[in-house]
Amino acid sequence: MKKSFSEEELKAIASQLSHPKGEMGIDVAATMHESNISMTEKAIELLHLENGDKVLELGHGSAMHVSQLLEEQESLHYTGLEVSELMYLEAKKHNIQWIDAGIADFHLYDGEQAPFESGSFDKIFTVNTIYFWKDPLRTAEELERLLADEGSLVIAFAQKRFMEKLPFAQHGFTLYDDADVMELMTEVGLVTLEQSDVTETVKSKAMEEVQREFTVMRFSR
Repeated sequence: MKKSFSEEELKAIASQLSHPKGEMGIDVAATMHESNISMTEKAIELLHLENGDKVLELGHGSAMHVSQLLEEQESLHYTGLEVSELMYLEAKKHNIQWIDAGIADFHLYDGEQAPFESGSFDKIFTVNTIYFWKDPLRTAEELERLLADEGSLVIAFAQKRFMEKLPFAQHGFTLYDDADVMELMTEVGLVTLEQSDVTETVKSKAMEEVQREFTVMRFSR
């Protein structure tokens, strides 16, 4: 059944999607994991992971997908980077066995300067975070800085034409299409190597079935 939200409720949803916090943040994180998993899996597919890769995920949320990633891939090291303290703590809780094994670690940061040396990661990916980058060019520059020579950066995002139909996306979201993302990455010296466009049926926050159009793009130097 379709549910109507007030402007204040829409703003609250948008805020939680950007930066989950409190009890509502736990619920939002679970919903995000369920709704984002197909995008996450497609992003990981386009990473073309190899044994020994050092992988960074920007904006991992609850990181409930990390166990499957590390179980299926040999000799990876996964690093998660978050702006939400709640998601940072939830991710550590869900992945304590991988942390203890020394093959995963999680870090909290300010959304600007990542606490890693240049060229630290072979593969970097991020799913549904680009809308919330406060300074898109600076964030893109930082991701490029962290990328090892011949490394790959994968960005997954819902298309602008789809997001424009979602009422909560009018609050604090910057929307993108292919050309926008490509232009941003070109500015920091990255070129597009691969792109996958997907349309799928998902439940909206108003419990309606909608056709979500999302794109996953792989970049390198």
